[in-house]
Amino acid sequence: MFEKEIPVLVVDDEPDVLQISQLAMRSFEVFGLPVTVHTAESKAKAIELLESEFAVKAQVGAKLNVAFIDVVMETDTAGLELCDYIRNTLRNKFVQIYIRTGQPGVAPEREVIDRYDINGYFTKVEATEDKLYTLTKSGVRQAYFTGLSLALARNLQGLIAAADTRERLAETLQRSWDAWDVDFRIGYRVDGTTMVRGIDEQAFGELADRLAAQPGTAIGDRGDRYAVDGNQLLVDVAADETTAAVQHVVVGYAPPPEMLIPLIHGFARSFGALWKKVAAREAVPA
Repeated sequence: MFEKEIPVLVVDDEPDVLQISQLAMRSFEVFGLPVTVHTAESKAKAIELLESEFAVKAQVGAKLNVAFIDVVMETDTAGLELCDYIRNTLRNKFVQIYIRTGQPGVAPEREVIDRYDINGYFTKVEATEDKLYTLTKSGVRQAYFTGLSLALARNLQGLIAAADTRERLAETLQRSWDAWDVDFRIGYRVDGTTMVRGIDEQAFGELADRLAAQPGTAIGDRGDRYAVDGNQLLVDVAADETTAAVQHVVVGYAPPPEMLIPLIHGFARSFGALWKKVAAREAVPA
């Protein structure tokens, strides 16, 4: 939902394999977004691509989601060295890596899975269009879930550290959005304070009010709910004795995946709890 397309990398030294992969995946979609296939014919070319096209770290599954990597290219272990580079040099734990090999004896499956933090392993004989579709779709889902989980956890740590005034909380939340290398419109409204990115406050308020007027879907038993209209999502956190009321709106490029809504809701409720605690502290006379 956060990008216009889903990037996938295919690395193989056989031109026919690269061409067939592109043809097989040309009509793939995930979350209603088209899959774009990037190719490299060697470890060196793949690293060049990773350091240019995908240089900015992805926090929510953007930039690069899935990589299909051959083992034997410039050397018998070039593909495995590329996996090690992605995980340990780039420290990228989000991209889902699948080994696709024509010589399984060179890199035994269990050893590869255990040593290189690989998400899957299959032979080129098994590389049917259905297989590529299944791995691409499941890989993108996992990349998004992992990326968003870690990003929100990191942002929440920053908010906890800034929980001395409501002004600092608002500023910290705003900075966390600016650090994400994704293009979306987002906003929070809590106790009369509005924080936005990519949308002005009036437009945000109108959008939040319109989504709030829809029936929506309950989240838990504390009065929280969410509403979806196309690519627009509202998460509405109800006020209670420990949490301030929060309205959180995200506008992406596609309808929000259901699997991500609990993560977004959990973060919004945590923010509401921090806000109420700080507000109570600020209300006490010095």
